[in-house]
Amino acid sequence: MKIDGMRGLTLLELLFVLVIMTLLFGFVSQGADLVRRERVASATQELYSDIQKARVDAMTRVGKGFGIRLASHGSYVIFKFNDCNSDSNYDINTCANGTREETDMVKRELHPSVMLCKMNPSIEVNNDVRVFDRFGVPRRSSGGLGPITIYVKNDQSIGPIRCVTISTNRIREGTWNGSECI
Repeated sequence: MKIDGMRGLTLLELLFVLVIMTLLFGFVSQGADLVRRERVASATQELYSDIQKARVDAMTRVGKGFGIRLASHGSYVIFKFNDCNSDSNYDINTCANGTREETDMVKRELHPSVMLCKMNPSIEVNNDVRVFDRFGVPRRSSGGLGPITIYVKNDQSIGPIRCVTISTNRIREGTWNGSECI
């Protein structure tokens, strides 16, 4: 029994609604992936820029050096290296007067969905430190040469893994292809 003015949906109308919903869902999922990719790309560019600045500051400003400390999987600290005990080693809490070997610190907190790793995309950064000397050469906390590759990825491992490689004579930004930073 049909009431006047009321009619049911035709199969064609129902199909049209399903097509529109499918398209909308596709756009939403693509948009989320695009946001993830842009967060990783932005974090990589910021990290690269901060490392370059620390290197240039080490070569042009007065001091024992400038460096970066990879503080956790989602943050890092750019700092001026004081070397208060003059042993050319990075020792965070060894200054006799209570000061730290890190001064003028700038801490960068990345978006919670972005992670930093080192040496390969699955190893935590564990407060790894690189200090640039007055020649712009990266040094480990022990003073030895300090090349390193830092990986920037999405916490869900979706999308490309970006990387920043610090070598003895240059700093390079790229994309991880599974075996190298290109």
